[in-house]
Amino acid sequence: MTQSCGVAKSKRQNSKNSRRAAAPENPPKTLVYDALAVLNRDFEQVLADLQRLEELRLFPRRWQRNFLKTWRATLEETRAWANFEVVEVLHQREEREWVGFGRIRQRLEKSSGAPADILVPTKSSGQKSRRTK
Repeated sequence: MTQSCGVAKSKRQNSKNSRRAAAPENPPKTLVYDALAVLNRDFEQVLADLQRLEELRLFPRRWQRNFLKTWRATLEETRAWANFEVVEVLHQREEREWVGFGRIRQRLEKSSGAPADILVPTKSSGQKSRRTK
């Protein structure tokens, strides 16, 4: 241990590898989406509980009711921020997977010898139109 300004510091640094070892790199998407849904449900529960307290007239003074409004806004802001951050991570992950699976599909189509263009029947005339991929 080293000391800096009288505070003991560990020599061991938090590296990316040690942080990654603590949490799985890609938890199953179903668990992530489920956790996000539960988080939102729980925010709704807290907001409903605040509403119940207000209906019980627990906050008779105007300044107390104003604080209650501020608390609600703070909770909604925090929920929106949490959703934004989680969805941003999910967006990046889904985009990577979309590109990756698209490449796999293209390789499979190429290796199977499927033609580059396909005849697709049209609904209106019963004629076939040529669609290219």
